[in-house]
Amino acid sequence: MRRLLFVSNLFPDSEQPIRGLDNATLLHVLRDDWEIRVISPRAVMPPWRKDGRQPREMDKVFSPRFIPCPYVPKFGGWCNDRLMARSLSPAFGHAIRTFRPDVVLCSWLYPDGCAVADLAARHHVPLVLITQGTDTHGYLGFPARRRKIISATKRSAAVICRSGDLARRLHEAGADEEPLKVIYNGVDIRDFRPRNRHEARAQLSLPPEQPVLLFVGNYLPVKNPMMLIRAHAELNRLREGRGEPPVRLVLIGDGPLREEMGSAIEREGYRHMVDLRGREAPAEVARWMNAADLLCLTSHNEGFPNVILEAMACGLKVVSTDVGGILELVDRPERGLLTPAGNPGAYVHALEQALGGTAHFPPGDSPSGSAEFGWSAAAKRYDEVLRQAAGI
Repeated sequence: MRRLLFVSNLFPDSEQPIRGLDNATLLHVLRDDWEIRVISPRAVMPPWRKDGRQPREMDKVFSPRFIPCPYVPKFGGWCNDRLMARSLSPAFGHAIRTFRPDVVLCSWLYPDGCAVADLAARHHVPLVLITQGTDTHGYLGFPARRRKIISATKRSAAVICRSGDLARRLHEAGADEEPLKVIYNGVDIRDFRPRNRHEARAQLSLPPEQPVLLFVGNYLPVKNPMMLIRAHAELNRLREGRGEPPVRLVLIGDGPLREEMGSAIEREGYRHMVDLRGREAPAEVARWMNAADLLCLTSHNEGFPNVILEAMACGLKVVSTDVGGILELVDRPERGLLTPAGNPGAYVHALEQALGGTAHFPPGDSPSGSAEFGWSAAAKRYDEVLRQAAGI
């Protein structure tokens, strides 16, 4: 069986079970054709602090090793990759000697990808990198990191980009175009698939005809949930003036803005029409997607958010800011509407327009029917890239 060594800080452990969950899901699907081992570097401060992380039970099949690595915050762009390479070197060398991987797969370009590019070159093993989002559209703005990232891409057999926008940004920064491979994340279509809308609403105790807007994501400034809260209130003021029923907003997630979001909801005066929830299990998120009228994103920046693929798999339309690679799939009105980032007026107008039409995809337009965006389809494309890199 072919052997794959996966290296990334984005991999779950028992204390952070959803950290890098997409990476772990991918590896479990690849297990049919690859024997896999995992090394997960973790930044620690101070550098001598012990880090006794343990894997999730389901991930023990990968024999993951969590390696503490010193990390200099804010000003470490010139050295964090070298610090990581030094910390990873013993575990990486041991894996090369005892596991003998055919190829190394590394997710997150800096510092992980840059460190692993040095180690892979030292041990003469082919490397495939994955860019997830912020590691490209954020870090390319720092000259020292940009130089290191582009150097790492040029020493790699391929760079898997989780949107076409990420591939474009890397190419414009100096990466060779041919090794850039666009592969979207997968979706668990056992959960995320079209279901009866009325049944989903009944299960969630929602009125059958009340319009529902849904946000799913981290409560972070880059996601700009405050704009969505303001847009929802303005939408309801407009509808109230026309004698139309109010719209409910459901927010699923968690993060540092939660308290500030709660205060904003109170100020806007529609607290009774907002449900500020915590994180939900995937099956419950899918239930909300089948019950809602629109998935709403107001981000300042994105790679390609997996929540859009999940919504599309459920047949749910999207209203989003036009950032990152979202335009690549939300490419016509039947799938949703896009507005400029940071423009609340345009966003409210888009919400009104989208609510005036059909909430879910017309028959035949949803990609979910052929499992096009399932994890099996994504893993098949990864397998092709990895085998080509390994010369198998």
